[in-house]
Amino acid sequence: MLDTRHALRIATCRFALCDLRCTFHRMNRLAIVSFVLGCVACVEEAPVEPFPEQIIPTTITTSDNDLLPGETATLSVTITNTLDEGVQLTFPTSCQALVYIRNSSGRVTTPENGEYECASVPSSINLGVGASKTFTFEWGGGIKFGPPGSSTRVLPGSYYASAELRADGYLAIAFPILIVVH
Repeated sequence: MLDTRHALRIATCRFALCDLRCTFHRMNRLAIVSFVLGCVACVEEAPVEPFPEQIIPTTITTSDNDLLPGETATLSVTITNTLDEGVQLTFPTSCQALVYIRNSSGRVTTPENGEYECASVPSSINLGVGASKTFTFEWGGGIKFGPPGSSTRVLPGSYYASAELRADGYLAIAFPILIVVH
């Protein structure tokens, strides 16, 4: 009689699509816990869309795009608020405008190793509607910003200066400009 009941229970479980008692009846407790935990792990949360960054126009210019030994180029980075309202740009560090000089292969040569040393103190600037802010950098053709002779000079060739400002919720990137170093 026991074998008949067991066979009947197995047959019932095979054909009962909605009866979970059959499934749980055949599982041991460890399997049940694993099954429940597996079901919980399969529940996905809806992805949270990140708040899109506002883009603020930024330009970079140079006082000298043909740099001879002993000359200094003044790089000017200008950010202009073209949005419909004033903005407060909050930066995670003391560095606000970051200028990068890349060689023709795209490798950052200035600042040295492509890294800025910034104090980990947040900083901010306010820009009213239509207002601009300009940052200036002196570059004497070295691996660091500064006048000629203040750091090892880069090899002669074509270099591209670009700038970026990465504030909370805002992004400003200046397209690269060419500077030829002799």
